[in-house]
Amino acid sequence: MNTIRSAWREPMVWMLVGLPLASVAIGFALLFAAVHPGREDMETVGRVTKVGKLLVSAEAAQSPAEVSTEGVVLRTKGDMVEVLPLDGDFPRGGRLTLTLSDSSGEQRIVHLSPSELGWRGVGSLDRDRDWTVRLASDSGAWLMHGRWAPQARSIRLMP
Repeated sequence: MNTIRSAWREPMVWMLVGLPLASVAIGFALLFAAVHPGREDMETVGRVTKVGKLLVSAEAAQSPAEVSTEGVVLRTKGDMVEVLPLDGDFPRGGRLTLTLSDSSGEQRIVHLSPSELGWRGVGSLDRDRDWTVRLASDSGAWLMHGRWAPQARSIRLMP
């Protein structure tokens, strides 16, 4: 009756060994998820840069000049859409195109006019839906794009 059981047959030993091993495995899984970007990160950002370069030409005959910019912030305020430059070197004016990312592909175009801080236009969007955003000059000399996620208050567009 006094037989000695192996230590691996005791439940307490499995708990003392299994829980730390499980936490290490979960830690590596979280590290893997944090290091590798997802599909949405690749679409929105493209590449990570602090300052982007934007080629701008005032007229079609002119050669484009390179302008350093950190981009713009796009936000809605009531029935208005505002575009605020993050630095002073940004060219003014443009057209904002909002396209739904779902199967309907609904598109809205907002023409922007200069304001005291940047420029703004009359237009609204359903903030519960996913939008693809393109900001371009009227002449087509430059273009910025991004993604407006549902429930977002503002987004940053970069060249």
